[in-house]
Amino acid sequence: MKKFRKVWDAEKNEFLKATKGLHRLDALATFYAAYPELRGDVSPTAFFNQRSRVGAAEKRPNGYKGGRTPRPIGAEQVKKGYVRIKVAHPNVWMSKAKWVYKNAHPGEDLSERSNYVFLDGDNRNFAPDNIARVPLKLMAVFNLLGGTEEGCPEATRVRLAQAKLKVASLDLAEKVGEVALVPCKGRTMRVYKPRRNELARARSKKISADPERRRRRNERAKVYLAKKRLDPEWVEKSRKYAREWAKRKREERKR
Repeated sequence: MKKFRKVWDAEKNEFLKATKGLHRLDALATFYAAYPELRGDVSPTAFFNQRSRVGAAEKRPNGYKGGRTPRPIGAEQVKKGYVRIKVAHPNVWMSKAKWVYKNAHPGEDLSERSNYVFLDGDNRNFAPDNIARVPLKLMAVFNLLGGTEEGCPEATRVRLAQAKLKVASLDLAEKVGEVALVPCKGRTMRVYKPRRNELARARSKKISADPERRRRRNERAKVYLAKKRLDPEWVEKSRKYAREWAKRKREERKR
C-alpha cells in the first residue's frame, strides 16, 4: 500500500473504464490478470474505490443500502422476538402470524386492529390452526384471564371464549346503563356499577385511614364545591336531587 498513490495513471484508469459493465469481482480478477505485479500493492478495496472514482462501478439497484441488495418478497426477519415476512417492495413487512392467518381465512374482514396469538404459546409454530386473531378490545380481558397457555392450546381457546363472552356482556350492560368507567393506570376500564361502588368504598376506606390523604381529599372537595356553587344550573340540580332524596326517605319511613 506504500505505492497506492503512484499506481493509478491514465493507462490504468482507461483500463478500469473498459471494465464498466462487469461485476466488480470479475473486474478485479481481470485487473490482476493484466497487472499481476500490482496484486500486492492494490487491495480489493482500493481497486473498488478507484473504479468508482473513474465512473466504472456498476449501478446499484433501487433500494440499495449499506452494501446489500433489497431482500426479496417472502424474506423473513426476527424483530423483538417475533418473525416478520416481507410482503411488498421497497420495505413493507408484516407479522408472519398475521400473514398466515390472512391466507388461511380469505375474505375475512381484518380492518379491526387485532393481535395474532399462538394458541400453544410457541411463536415459531405457524400452523394455521395454531394462530387466532384477538381484537384489541379483547386483549385486556384475555390477559387478565391468563392469556396463552404454554403447550395447551385448548386452555387458550377456553380463555379466549371467556373473554369474548365477558366483553359481549359488558357491551350489553353498557347499552342499558349498568356499566361505569373507572380510572386504571392512566386509562379507563369498564366495570359493572356494583363493582364500581365496591372499588369506591375500598378506596374511601384506604383514604380515611391515612390522615394526610384525608386532608388533601377534603381540601380538593372544598375547592370543587366552591366552584360549583357559582353555577346556578348545578345548584338547582343539587336542590332537586336533595328534595327527591328526602321524599324517598319519608316514604320509606311510612312503610
